[in-house]
Amino acid sequence: MWVPYETFRKHPPDFLVKYRFFTPEEGGRRNLPYQGYRSDFAIESDFMNNTIDLRVIHPEFEDEYGNLIMDESKQV
Repeated sequence: MWVPYETFRKHPPDFLVKYRFFTPEEGGRRNLPYQGYRSDFAIESDFMNNTIDLRVIHPEFEDEYGNLIMDESKQV
């Protein structure tokens, strides 16, 4: 069972975002991730430097009704 970040960090989410994963035909994932997935990302300005600094997002996924997905074995 997933433990929400807000429960153990005692802090609400920093931001909310809606995004989608690319399909395999679009060059994306073959399988959807699970709750607990960690993703790297870079900011566009990072590419203007010689080195790219990657950042990490620790997302929590919600279902189509806005409820946090608590089942870690269910794909998002």
